[in-house]
Amino acid sequence: MLICLLSLGLATAAQAISVGNLTFSLAAEDNFASKRVINNNKSARLYRVSIVAIDRPGGKEVRSRPADGELLFAPRQLTLQAGESEYFKFYYHGPKDDRERYYRVSFREIPTRNYVMRNKSGTEVSMDPVVVMDTILVVRPREVRFKWAYDRAAGTVSNTGNTWFKLLIKPGCDTTEEEGDAWYLRPGDVVRQASLRQPGNHYIIYNDKFIKMTKDCPVN
Repeated sequence: MLICLLSLGLATAAQAISVGNLTFSLAAEDNFASKRVINNNKSARLYRVSIVAIDRPGGKEVRSRPADGELLFAPRQLTLQAGESEYFKFYYHGPKDDRERYYRVSFREIPTRNYVMRNKSGTEVSMDPVVVMDTILVVRPREVRFKWAYDRAAGTVSNTGNTWFKLLIKPGCDTTEEEGDAWYLRPGDVVRQASLRQPGNHYIIYNDKFIKMTKDCPVN
């Protein structure tokens, strides 16, 4: 069963806090990853981070508390004026083995001043709500094995390694990227699509590198 890694935030969050891609990775050779936070509000905001470990991203994920010192971050919190941005850094000190690990990282945006108004019943309502944006941090295995298998006859792509990658399917040679379909494949995941049986510009995206799967279409 294939489950997208992304966990989408509220629509209103897109107008306030901005953190870029909702899935980000810590490469096997790196000790930390950075995530830029942008305050798109018209006034100052306070930002805090919380982290939970998860077994696999998805609707039925099992959450747990990371071991002490396993995943640290800095700063503990920060305040950004309107339009400002800054980076949180995440430092991994966990096991250096061949297993991929996943963490749900939540960015909480808190108004520095609480403006309220009263509704018709007299209840106070906050005009600047607290916004939480969930992201997924993937810590790639320290002993990484990037492998995949493409079976054109069956119309499948399988992740046969121990780390995730993105699959981009673009049927035909003139399809734009916007017209294509994309999936995130964790270790063991399989995508089955009829379009994989047909010629097209199909790519594996790993560590921001595009790997062309076939020679169906000429290189521009």
